[in-house]
Amino acid sequence: MRLRLIAPLAAAAHLGLAGGASGQVTGSLDVGAGTYRPDRAIPGGIASMAPTLVYQGGRLRLGATGVYSDAPGGRWNFQATSFTQLRSPRLAIFEAEAAGQVDLTRHFRAHGTTAVTGELRLYAHPARWASIWLGRGAGYALAFNQRRPIRRSQIGTSARVAGVELGFSLASTTFELMGGPLRSGDSTGITGPGTSGRSANMSLTDAVLSSRWRIAATDVDLAIGRRFSPTVPEITIWGVSAARDITPQLALVAGAGRSGSDPVTSVPGARYFVLGLRLKVGPAPSTIFSPAPRPDNTPFRIGPALPAGREVKIRAPGATRVELAGDFTDWRPVELESVEDGAWRVVLPIPPGMHRLAVRINEGPWQAPPGSRPIPNEFGGEVAEVVVE
Repeated sequence: MRLRLIAPLAAAAHLGLAGGASGQVTGSLDVGAGTYRPDRAIPGGIASMAPTLVYQGGRLRLGATGVYSDAPGGRWNFQATSFTQLRSPRLAIFEAEAAGQVDLTRHFRAHGTTAVTGELRLYAHPARWASIWLGRGAGYALAFNQRRPIRRSQIGTSARVAGVELGFSLASTTFELMGGPLRSGDSTGITGPGTSGRSANMSLTDAVLSSRWRIAATDVDLAIGRRFSPTVPEITIWGVSAARDITPQLALVAGAGRSGSDPVTSVPGARYFVLGLRLKVGPAPSTIFSPAPRPDNTPFRIGPALPAGREVKIRAPGATRVELAGDFTDWRPVELESVEDGAWRVVLPIPPGMHRLAVRINEGPWQAPPGSRPIPNEFGGEVAEVVVE
């Protein structure tokens, strides 16, 4: 089932690149083991695999991710998500996004659920470091040959402060329950009148505060939230994870948390801890068996067009964080990767022509890249104009 979801995405990404469109494919595979304590089920050890594949080309983003877990006694579980996101050109501080998503679950005891949803979002960027968005979506869940309507409203905000990415979201989901009676021991946890032998509406509201930051070669993610519902007991949900780079393509990952149940896809809530390895796939910064190149001391350069995009390289000795923003990123900051002797790089889809861009080092002011001629902009900062052939 995982291959049926990911293979079409890989084919679409390949066709997009082969057709000359600028884009980049990245992916990862997490393999780990840990403990798993699901609600109203037997706890135990667990082994898991989680592949992820993402294609980014201009304003289009496609992705698929899956998680397969196996517990003692043949208690396996598989969850997968496939999504498509398309953003509009920015108009002043506003931009819109249309998104579609397919969620799939399969269990060792049941066929599971398929959920299909679509959503429209409106973003506002009052500052380069902050965004506000709201969204409205609808769809349906299919289980046991019954279709249940789903409606979802979301609002959120995100910001970067002192090198830390902060986010807050408030999501309200309403869906229709169909079919026979539900008992207090069901995975949804729904109790009360109105749920036996006829349709009933159920609503959930999740308020989540999240943060992400990087310490040396370690990415740390932290989230905590609260679930509210008139039919399901309120719970606190949380999660913390860390990924430590061992090589550019390999990382050590660890995670722990408490997740809430998902009545739409029949996934129960659980407490978990997992430790494993992450294999990353994407444009490689170097080739192990290539002859050692002569040192490149160019302060700033944009490389030639390749299938994966153009390499942007900046020399910033002593820096701990380097970011780039330009008209080809819709002025959204993109973080560069440290590769060698004070050099930082990123691969981006940059079309030929005249472009404006700026860099930020160690959360300082936005300025023209080193070695380029600075041009004042309308916001009181500076940018550089470069010609890409």
